[in-house]
Amino acid sequence: MKAGSIEQRKKKRGWTDPKRALVILAPMILWWFLAAGFPMLFGFVLGFFEWRGINPQPKFIWFENFVTFFKNSLYREILWRTIWLGVVTTAGTVLCGFGAALLMNMPLKGRGAFRSLWYIPAVTSTVAISQVIQIMIDPFNGVLTRIFNANGWTPINFVDSATWGYIVIIFYSIWKGVGGSALLWLAGLQCIDASLYEAAEMDGANTFQKFLHITLPGLRPIVTYIVITGIIGALQIYEPVAFITNGGPQNGTMVLALKIVKDGFFNFNFGMAGASSLILAIIIFVCSASYYLFSKRRANDA
Repeated sequence: MKAGSIEQRKKKRGWTDPKRALVILAPMILWWFLAAGFPMLFGFVLGFFEWRGINPQPKFIWFENFVTFFKNSLYREILWRTIWLGVVTTAGTVLCGFGAALLMNMPLKGRGAFRSLWYIPAVTSTVAISQVIQIMIDPFNGVLTRIFNANGWTPINFVDSATWGYIVIIFYSIWKGVGGSALLWLAGLQCIDASLYEAAEMDGANTFQKFLHITLPGLRPIVTYIVITGIIGALQIYEPVAFITNGGPQNGTMVLALKIVKDGFFNFNFGMAGASSLILAIIIFVCSASYYLFSKRRANDA
């Protein structure tokens, strides 16, 4: 009776849980709209205008910026590079994170310290680590250059080689992302009921069979989250490229997020920056939605 009377009083006052949640979240929603939502929408709208920062007012040109994007060989090359670089870094981060999670889940002494060591790269400053990498790969006085010279080997010119630039960027991206991925994998592993493994052992299942028929199916929900967030982050890769190679040499390592920043804040071509950002957002949405539907279909088939 007492609980019922409380609910009746709430209904009389019109104070329901959705309304309470709206009041609590209203300041956060307003802040998000002012700090991120409105600038993002404004950037998308700019894609339909010609505005180079020196014209008195933008000129509406419909889809000309988007046509220019796909006709220009530089933008097409940057788009393709962003996609394959995102695929490689996502796959590397997911696989390395899974391997690290398996090690973290083992009954070892000092597991807490071991897990902390894996997560340290995720909380380190990108700017600081990028500076360390540049000190390592400097073609004149870099640490690696001195090591090569001391041993009579020919130094590798990391700065003027797009291939080595890719390797450094991919290595850094995987190194920084593996900690967060591993913790998510570890959470998924610890949510699997241990009694399933005990029952499998009683039925004579070996380690590989338990991994194939218990571990992998139990991790299916967390896999979807890890892959989708990995895709979103990898396709927006910016900091490693900006701080390590700055898109060089000769745009050889340029990615779409960095090109958007350079178009908007250095070349003042706001129209192309807006069009590129909208294209990138559509690609991220399509890739994420496609993988989500694929994983959902696999789950239904199972």
